[in-house]
Amino acid sequence: MSAKIRVGVLSAGAWSVAVHIPELMKHPDVELVVITNQNLETAKKIQGMFGFEVGFDSWEKALDLRLDAVIVSSPPIAHEAMVIAALNSGAHVLCEKPFAIDGKSAARMLAAADKNGRTLLVGYGWPYTNIFTRAQELIQGDLIGKVEFATLGITCGIREILEGAPSDHSTSTGFLSEKNTYVDPKIAGGGAIGTTMSHSLGLMIHMLGDSFDWVTSSSYPAGAALDYHESVSGQMKNGASVNMYCVSTFGSAPHVTWRFEAFGAKGDLRVDPTRRQITFHGAIGDSWVQDFEEDDVAYKSYMPTALLLERVRGNEIPAGCDSSIGQLVVNATDGIYESWRTGSRSKVAG
Repeated sequence: MSAKIRVGVLSAGAWSVAVHIPELMKHPDVELVVITNQNLETAKKIQGMFGFEVGFDSWEKALDLRLDAVIVSSPPIAHEAMVIAALNSGAHVLCEKPFAIDGKSAARMLAAADKNGRTLLVGYGWPYTNIFTRAQELIQGDLIGKVEFATLGITCGIREILEGAPSDHSTSTGFLSEKNTYVDPKIAGGGAIGTTMSHSLGLMIHMLGDSFDWVTSSSYPAGAALDYHESVSGQMKNGASVNMYCVSTFGSAPHVTWRFEAFGAKGDLRVDPTRRQITFHGAIGDSWVQDFEEDDVAYKSYMPTALLLERVRGNEIPAGCDSSIGQLVVNATDGIYESWRTGSRSKVAG
C-alpha cells in the first residue's frame, strides 16, 4: 500500500455524495483518486466538488489505477461484476446494499474476496448505532438467556422513492438517483424488500448472532416485484421464533422508526430508539430502564466507509457489516421470494 490510501468510488450518486465521500474526506491519509458515474458530466461534477484526481464514465478504467479501497455504489444488478473485478484488482471493497440479486451471486462475491485475501463489506450501519450495540451486548451476554422469540419492525419514509420521486438525499445533495434504481425490479432487486427489509434482516442476524432456518412472508401489493410493505415470520437456526415487518411511509413522517423486542428464558428486552430507552424485565422485582442520548440512537451511516479504511490500514473491525451477514441476508431474501411464489414456508439456504 502507498503512503496514502488510494480510494475509488464506482457509480457514485446521491448516497455517495451524502455519505461515502464526506466520510472519506475526514481522513488525512486518504487520497481521492477516481469517481465514476455512467454519465460523464455527473462524474466530472462530483470530481470537481470534492477534488478527485479523475472522473470517468467507465468503472473498468477506474480499476486500472492501483486502488487500495473501492466503494461500489451501483444498483444491485451491477454489484457482482464491479465487486469481483475490484477484488481481483487487489482492493478492499465496500458494496452498498442490497448486496446481491440472489444468493448465488452473493456467494460468488464472497469467494472472490477469499481467493484474493481481501475484505468485502456491505453497507449496514445500524448495527453500530449505540442503542443497538448495547442491546446486542446484553443479549449475547446471556442477560435474557436463550432467545425464544424476537420481533423487529421498521417504518421508513421511502414511499415516494419507490414511486419514482426524488429521495431526501437528492434534496440535500442536489444529485438525483436514477429512477430505475428503485422502480425497475430487474435493477433494484425489489422495492421495500431491498431498500428497507435488507437492513432489518441484517440487524436481526447481528443482534441474535444467528441465521434464519425458514421463513414465510406476505407483501403488499401481494407478490409484487416492487413491494411497499411486508411481514415475515420465521425461525432461526437456534430455535428462536421471529416476526418482522417493514412499512414504507411518506417523506413527511419520521424517516426511520424501529421496534425491537427479544424474549428469553431469563427475561425480556425492549429497545425503543424513539424514546431512547432499553427496558429489561426479569423475575419479580428485577427490572430496569437505561436511557440514551440523541446521538446514541442516530443512524451511523458512515461506519461501513470508516471500517473499510480500517481494514486497509490492517486493523481489526467489529462485526456488523461483513459480507457473511450480507450473504445470510440475501439467502433469507431468496426464501421470502420463494414464500411469495408458493404461499408457504420456505427453507433458507446456509
